Amino acid sequence: MTQNDTILETAIAAATAGGEVALERFGMDLAVDNKGDPDEAMGPADVVTETDRETQRRVVSVLTEADPTATIVGEENDAQKTVPETGRAWVIDPIDGTFNFIRGVHYWTTSVAATVDGEPVAACNFLPALDRTYTADDSDAFLDGSSISVSNRAAWKATTVAPIIPPSHGERSAYSGGVAELVEQFGSTIRYCSAQVTLALLARGALDGAVTPQRPNPWDSLAGVQLVRQAGGVVTDLDGERWTVNSDSMVASNGQIHEQLLETAQSLR
Repeated sequence: MTQNDTILETAIAAATAGGEVALERFGMDLAVDNKGDPDEAMGPADVVTETDRETQRRVVSVLTEADPTATIVGEENDAQKTVPETGRAWVIDPIDGTFNFIRGVHYWTTSVAATVDGEPVAACNFLPALDRTYTADDSDAFLDGSSISVSNRAAWKATTVAPIIPPSHGERSAYSGGVAELVEQFGSTIRYCSAQVTLALLARGALDGAVTPQRPNPWDSLAGVQLVRQAGGVVTDLDGERWTVNSDSMVASNGQIHEQLLETAQSLR
């Protein structure tokens, strides 16, 4: 067994353990906190529950037992928020799609990615409510252990693209116009309220592209980026440069429609 095999096994074990904690509370009436302005209505990026925090604690416990010297980067609790440029780190999102989770919608995931020198090397997006596990190592991507690949659809009007991570309320004028352009140019658009779920679906060919003019947080993006790339897809920023954890935007696709998606996505800014 190689070191990367061990890393991927650890990612799967941690995501599964955390996801099982979250699944026990899925569908329950949960107290919801607002991570943003408490006087404002909560959007998808603002909601958090004690289940998010409990799930992260479980994920962290598995990771620290298996790899006690690595850095842990996470959304909740007091975890570090930036990915180190050197060494190994674990990047986790206990529930990506909390907005869905609290409404009984099945599209949410417990996400764990391993990085080395800032680049993802292994990933697991576990979707407990659907009993599906997306994984990627340094050479391939899988759904429940079977190899997956991005779609080969190239005709724009036969494709489905997904806008992800909208700006805050009051800052959506350009974004709204850009989404209208996506609707006009491509066959259909859909939004899942979970960046990691969206990228996993792109990796297995259910979607053909995904885009945001926002800078994705590492826990919202790294595992999904690894899935897409190892499934044969392309991930850049809005300027067409290779996406990294420091990029200020994201365009992910099957590669066949990337140039058209880039051109259309400029209007989201």
